[in-house]
Amino acid sequence: MSLKTLPVRVRAETGNDATPTGISLGIGAAIVLAAVLVAAVIPPHYPGWRFGVVAVAVGLFAAWSGDQLALLGTAAIAWLLANGFLTDRLGELSWHGSSDFWRMVALIGSGTFGLLLGVAYRQVRELRSRWRLDVAARVLATQVDEEEKRDA
Repeated sequence: MSLKTLPVRVRAETGNDATPTGISLGIGAAIVLAAVLVAAVIPPHYPGWRFGVVAVAVGLFAAWSGDQLALLGTAAIAWLLANGFLTDRLGELSWHGSSDFWRMVALIGSGTFGLLLGVAYRQVRELRSRWRLDVAARVLATQVDEEEKRDA
């Protein structure tokens, strides 16, 4: 039996497929901008829901990218856009006291949670690929042993 007929698919993972930080930051900015546009449709008397859309977008970006530097820039852009266009609605940045502090905490929390989810997902995926590689190696070793026994 040859390697082509193995029942398990094995894919080699390389560590060089990471997206550069600058590209990730640009993607994060686009995601946050889209989230702010979606949140702008929500009526202004629901400020928590409006900001929640942006916080969820930051968390999803963090889970996808896993890049802490890009996340830092994306969270800063998210806070500036949310403060200027969702809170003030005229594009003016101003400090609103403790409510702005809690918005920052929400962005940091959603980004941290997203990073943790992304790391957990990537670790599970890596463990599964290692398991599949081990299974494929065992199947190959068994097949080689059987062929050697038949040839002997």
